[in-house]
Amino acid sequence: MEADIRAAQIELDAMGMMIENKRGTPIPNLLLSVIDTLERRQLAVIRSMSLNQTASDPRSINGTAKVEGEARAALRGVGVEGLIARPAH
Repeated sequence: MEADIRAAQIELDAMGMMIENKRGTPIPNLLLSVIDTLERRQLAVIRSMSLNQTASDPRSINGTAKVEGEARAALRGVGVEGLIARPAH
């Protein structure tokens, strides 16, 4: 979708925001509507995939806290020295 939006934007930039119809009357370029539709579709996909979650989102905070707790528990089990790679021989 991003590639389609960029291609339409390049074409819109070349043609201009306003074009003339058959009678010579200036009208908004129809690519504006196409780009708007593509951007709305893209935002809907982003929302449905939860790609725009922020650090203040309670679901993200809870998930991060859980992972951090697991990492701290694993570190207590092996100690800091256990994180350092040792030569094999």
